[in-house]
Amino acid sequence: MTAATKELRRVLQLYLSIFPSWTFPVLPLIIAAIFQSMAWMSGPIFLPNLSILPRIFTLWLFAAGEYTFMAPTMNAGVEVLNMHEPFLVTIYQIVTLVVFIFMDIFIFRRPFEFKYYICFALLAAAAYVAYML
Repeated sequence: MTAATKELRRVLQLYLSIFPSWTFPVLPLIIAAIFQSMAWMSGPIFLPNLSILPRIFTLWLFAAGEYTFMAPTMNAGVEVLNMHEPFLVTIYQIVTLVVFIFMDIFIFRRPFEFKYYICFALLAAAAYVAYML
């Protein structure tokens, strides 16, 4: 038990009072992945008129948003719910890749490519292996 466990329990109880339990950890990880996608991919598209330093600081704010949702979710999953960290990391990577693909298509207006089908098949295999092992 760490010094933050008590606070993580409180955060998790607040989350579960608002959202159904089956949405944890996926919903907060989806929000974190959206922030991560914005931090990685939005500079040239949404901030084309900013010079490099203001663009970097703006993208760092998106990255801080990602960390604000991802870190407590991972820590609460491990420390409070006794979830296996490799399983949580696998879930986060799967969520991140799916969010990247959807944002690439719907926000950044890039066409859906055949490689995305392969990606979804490999993600399904990764989720199966992470869950079963």
